[in-house]
Amino acid sequence: MSDIMESNYAQMKSYVERNKFPFQEKDEQGCKRLDIQNGKAKSVVKVYSTGTIQIQGAESNLKTALTQAKDAVENEENIGEMLPFEIERFPEVLKENIPDVDPIVVRFIEEAIVTIKAGSNLGCAFLLGGASEKAIYLLIDAYTQAIPDQTMRDRFVSKTSKKFISKVFEEFKASWKSSINKPQGYGWTNDIEVKIEQIFQFCRICRNESGHPHLPPNLDKGVLLANMGQFVKYIEDMYGMINYYKENNVQF
Repeated sequence: MSDIMESNYAQMKSYVERNKFPFQEKDEQGCKRLDIQNGKAKSVVKVYSTGTIQIQGAESNLKTALTQAKDAVENEENIGEMLPFEIERFPEVLKENIPDVDPIVVRFIEEAIVTIKAGSNLGCAFLLGGASEKAIYLLIDAYTQAIPDQTMRDRFVSKTSKKFISKVFEEFKASWKSSINKPQGYGWTNDIEVKIEQIFQFCRICRNESGHPHLPPNLDKGVLLANMGQFVKYIEDMYGMINYYKENNVQF
């Protein structure tokens, strides 16, 4: 195996492993081969002794991702800078899993992906915070409309109107915890802090750091990616609550 073949093959294999795609390795005459699968999609990566990388298989998101990795390797770029495959697909996955997802949430996530790929961690943090805040307001609005008693609803609105999002969320959490009925079947055995608040607070704090020049912007790309990796589940959990309160009144 030539040095360039070994290097290019190792980088492609590392990319496949990092994205947790099931694969098999094979030796063929003049090349090393990876047979890769992601769901129903299948692709083949062949790396030749000259270092040339060939991607085979029907058109799919998997093939597109592998082709992007191939281009990075052949152009001697750092493949480690490429976003994980699942993050690239977040907007598409959100629309697949939540047909009524708000388009503003999707747009902000699309732009967050563009910015972090361009090396703008601050821009990514700001946009991710925007997507999170929009989703939180949608949840609180659904909860508000589900309060059947007008007096209690007005009291809740007065506590959450014209306040910073951190205060609005605290008022919502306190009211939600005092309510009798809560969503079932969404894994809500844990407190709301576990399913919603942790990501919400991370996005809020990062947005504040990126949006206020008197705060030192110290945002690590790895930390941003780790939290982005949980973002689809975070939005899905919120829509589980939103849909619950569209169908059920809040009971105290």
